[in-house]
Amino acid sequence: MNPGVTSREAILEVCRRLVAERGLSSLSMRAVAADCGIALGTLYNYFADKDELLIATVESIWREIFRLDADRAADCAFPVVIEGLFARVQTSAAQYPGFLTGHAVAIAKAKRGEARSAMDQAFAQMKAGLLAALHADPRVAHDAFDGVLSEAAFVDFVLDNLLVQLIRRAPDCAVLTGIVRRVIYR
Repeated sequence: MNPGVTSREAILEVCRRLVAERGLSSLSMRAVAADCGIALGTLYNYFADKDELLIATVESIWREIFRLDADRAADCAFPVVIEGLFARVQTSAAQYPGFLTGHAVAIAKAKRGEARSAMDQAFAQMKAGLLAALHADPRVAHDAFDGVLSEAAFVDFVLDNLLVQLIRRAPDCAVLTGIVRRVIYR
């Protein structure tokens, strides 16, 4: 066997490629091991079973999709960050056909507690990135947030609505960014 991929991240890179080419349902331990050029037993050193591999792959794809460039976000108005994120997810949806709607089904079949924890961690990082971008926007009105509408609750609202627009296949997020501008700028 050829020397193959031998790091967790490199294996996940192969998994992302397989999902992009064949879909999430085609992910199997044997297919991943073969594409990595490693023995099946070696793959089990990194992932205990298919569920763990699937969960890690879904989390990896979400992290790739929602990766925020912190330096760029610091130089942008918060609505521009949202627009950029929306465009990135649209591009990723084309790269990973059926992922936005299909990952939930795949995760539901996996180990529920571990899957939920992994997704919670991925979304927490996405929210933290958006919160950092909101804080970095110098134009945000100081009185935009209070005890009723906190910055964290606002970021939750933004992310939830961004996902809804993406699932509905909206062509843009102009309504969302219009609402954001009205709330945070005076």
